[in-house]
Amino acid sequence: MPKSVRSTTLASQVTPPQPGAEQSRLSLPFVLGIIAFPVLGTVLALAGMPTNEIVPLLAYCAGIGTAAVLVASGGRRLAAGLASAVLRITQ
Repeated sequence: MPKSVRSTTLASQVTPPQPGAEQSRLSLPFVLGIIAFPVLGTVLALAGMPTNEIVPLLAYCAGIGTAAVLVASGGRRLAAGLASAVLRITQ
């Protein structure tokens, strides 16, 4: 009986990523965003700004940045869901 020769290549052994799978690697903008807020808070505190003004300022900056990323990434459905949730809570 002849032996069957089965050739396997590296490309056939690699499975393609799933369509909904997200990468878990940290990107440079993500890491810089995490580092930037403590650094800005420290610089503002050393410059003499009171702590009770630093925290809200950085929170507002984070909110504006989050909103900008949502709009730029096409998060209309998420923004609409958030807006409807806010409207339901306030009524």
